[in-house]
Amino acid sequence: MAGLYDDRKSSSTIRNRPGSMAILLLGLLPIPHKLAKSSRADKLQRVINADTLRSVFELIFPRLNGAAREGAPIDGADGKIRRCFPIMSGWIADHMENVTLHGIKSNACPKCEVPPEELGSGPGLHRARDYARYERYERENPSLDSKTQDAADPRYMNETHGIKSGQNVFQAVVRVSTPDLHKPDMLHTRYLGLFKYMIDWIQGFLKRHERQQAFDDAWKALPPYPGFLVPKKAYREVTPWQGKGMRNLGHCLLGVLAVALRQPDSTQVQPFRRAPTCGRSLLDFTMMAQYRSHTPETISYMEEYATQFH
Repeated sequence: MAGLYDDRKSSSTIRNRPGSMAILLLGLLPIPHKLAKSSRADKLQRVINADTLRSVFELIFPRLNGAAREGAPIDGADGKIRRCFPIMSGWIADHMENVTLHGIKSNACPKCEVPPEELGSGPGLHRARDYARYERYERENPSLDSKTQDAADPRYMNETHGIKSGQNVFQAVVRVSTPDLHKPDMLHTRYLGLFKYMIDWIQGFLKRHERQQAFDDAWKALPPYPGFLVPKKAYREVTPWQGKGMRNLGHCLLGVLAVALRQPDSTQVQPFRRAPTCGRSLLDFTMMAQYRSHTPETISYMEEYATQFH
């Protein structure tokens, strides 16, 4: 597997990562300059940042494209050398990195032209993005003023589809459908996405009912167990939360929450009964999301869990 890393990550982090023997470092992505306060300088710096990032990828992709077109000798696990045609199959990153690399707005989807107000409406309901068309429109209409756009204006159409810039760094990759490169991963979607959302909700719930201290006490009293890291700090003292901590929390969240919600008064009985059900629904959803394959039955379970949570 080939990889690109932000140069803020140390080489030791990359070297000590599990499975690092399967990673080939291709380049270090530059850290863009901070944006200035003035609007004109801010706009200019954004253009410079985008062009710099695009230049880095333009140095790397031609070699990958050459191998994809003509093939390259690659050592196999059986010791034999074969002529292979490596093709990029996916790009795993958080949403904001995809926003930058695809040249879209932060409230847009990198795969399809769904309007922001319809996000989550389901797959296949909106047209897939055509980044080559966006780039062509921007190249053919460089002097259009966004203040005088009308519905017939190509740039106006780009704005309505959430395009910030017609430039997409993946357009230079051969044999690749650019909208299909975006892939969700467990770190950003489950731990730093769904889990973070659920934990913020639970903390607000505990604060409203003055049960935060009870939650922290139960959290710090957890005993050791194989595969479970005993917390060294109170829950509210942990900052920032990372994927490993989120995964660890998922093992004990329901038990700690149940202990924190013991002995409710008459006004708390009903919400205290529903809160663990809410947390369990999303935990079941995230656990089932890790299956390597799915059937209509497992998908129906996930849909039921998501509905219960909301």
